[in-house]
Amino acid sequence: MLEKLAGPVIGALIGYCTNYIAVKMLFYPKKEIRIWGHKLPFTPGAIPKGKPRLARAIGNIVASDLLTEEDIRQKLSSPETEKAVADQMMQGLSMDLHTCVSQICPSGVNYDEIKTNLVSELSAQILEAAGNMNLDELIVWEAAKAVKAKTKGTMLEMFLNDDMLNSLIQPVGSEVVNYLNEKGPALISAEIESRIDILEEKSVLDLCDQMKIPEEAVRNMITSFYQKAMDSVIGKLLGNLDIAGMIEEKINAMDVDSLENMVLTVMRKELNMIVNLGALVGAILGLLNIIF
Repeated sequence: MLEKLAGPVIGALIGYCTNYIAVKMLFYPKKEIRIWGHKLPFTPGAIPKGKPRLARAIGNIVASDLLTEEDIRQKLSSPETEKAVADQMMQGLSMDLHTCVSQICPSGVNYDEIKTNLVSELSAQILEAAGNMNLDELIVWEAAKAVKAKTKGTMLEMFLNDDMLNSLIQPVGSEVVNYLNEKGPALISAEIESRIDILEEKSVLDLCDQMKIPEEAVRNMITSFYQKAMDSVIGKLLGNLDIAGMIEEKINAMDVDSLENMVLTVMRKELNMIVNLGALVGAILGLLNIIF
């Protein structure tokens, strides 16, 4: 009985050990071994020796077959992705403007300082626009026209000619312009700041509602903008990314231990199956040797 069992047992042991060594030789030795200046055959292991070629092959396969531009475009343009983007944007637009702008501002940027600069700039722009309107002449012109309309058909119309009206109203126009130049910046700044304070408590959706723009229309605009952005940007984005190069560089930067752990994480069961299959094949061959 021992003689009959010896063949299958020895065959199974040889098959198991052979395949076990073959699997280990995929990763070991991790560096080439030299004896008296000559490199020992099969060193380093298959994966450490072929890591650059493996990295290049994996990168090309992923970029050309597994992660193509069309695949990414379909995923980014799927209804689920569009809905997720729209939901996130609508959530942001539902926040009050103060919170929204504060979150957008990069670190180190003071919101109150931005607000002060905005008020100052808007005030300066309004005053400059008012100055370009020639307010003194406009006041004289409009006031004279109003006086003529009120006094038309009365005794005063005979005395109030254009020269007299201009002489009476001209000082008023000059005073208004001087007052605007002197007091205008403070008054306009205070009014703008007051308006901004009111707007800060509202969200973009609230402002849209005041302008009779429904939320569904805002959502549709966001979705439409996202679709156009994806169509115009995705090709350039992927071209600049160089997915194959990134994967190749990443794998080449990994040490052999990390690469071994990555492979074993994915294929541990399959490699163990190969080892066990070696034992099974050895046992079958030993059994066949006894039978025949």
